Amino acid sequence: MPRPPLAPADFVDPVIDVYKRDVDRTLLRENLKLTVQQRLEKFAAFMEFVAEMRKAGLSRGRGGEDES
Repeated sequence: MPRPPLAPADFVDPVIDVYKRDVDRTLLRENLKLTVQQRLEKFAAFMEFVAEMRKAGLSRGRGGEDES
């Protein structure tokens, strides 16, 4: 099955332009400077943080601290 033709190189999708305004491209550039291994380590550390936050939220919901 043949691929559909690509948009011309000068085509600007207005929907993508709207999303690009809310994206911090400096963070993307900084992450792309990292090696694959460094990115994986950064992701693993983030996932550990997420697990800790979930655990803290669950313990609070089960009668940990007062929710005043």
